[in-house]
Amino acid sequence: MHRFAFNCAFTIYIAISGVIFLYRIPYGNKWLDQWIFDKFFVFQFMSVITIGLAIAGSYFNNLSYIRIGNRRTILRRELLGYYTQGFICVTIMFLFIVCGALSLREINFIPHLTNWYFRYLLGIILFINVMSCLKWSSNLIVRRYCTLIVFIWMALEILMLRPYIKNFYSLDVSFLFSWVFHRGAESYYWLLGLIFITTLLNIKISDKRDFI
Repeated sequence: MHRFAFNCAFTIYIAISGVIFLYRIPYGNKWLDQWIFDKFFVFQFMSVITIGLAIAGSYFNNLSYIRIGNRRTILRRELLGYYTQGFICVTIMFLFIVCGALSLREINFIPHLTNWYFRYLLGIILFINVMSCLKWSSNLIVRRYCTLIVFIWMALEILMLRPYIKNFYSLDVSFLFSWVFHRGAESYYWLLGLIFITTLLNIKISDKRDFI
């Protein structure tokens, strides 16, 4: 599937989700709350995003690596391709959320939605960076299933590990992706710090890649 075709399919998917969420409002469901919570982020958003990232990654192969030549240039183009796909998807979704909020005459939703837009976006960037680090592992299984491995870890961390620690030990602990849902401004510093660290790791790994 071409990247443009995926973006069109993603737009239709989000539109259908929006229609379903609208029908659920009379039954006590709030519009914004249906989009902004951990299970939606993992199962209904990131699960689809991983397909888009796989499509974006299909444009990079040994032939394109040899044609580009420079390792840093390869890394830059590869990450930018992933980032662009993630940015397009999260922007499409939040445009639908804004349109729905306006049609329902929600008030004071802009600051709340802006906060979550950047949280979702930073979460996607961190996902991409970790995936890219694993993509060039010396272990064939890790390399081949890097996207699935990162997705499974994200799901376990956000939906099982963090709630378990919070319920049984009364500790609000975040590791990687759970910082997306950690309350407080410090979560932004952690997300940006993790993105910076994983970017440096990507550069270090990239310098040791053997593309031929």
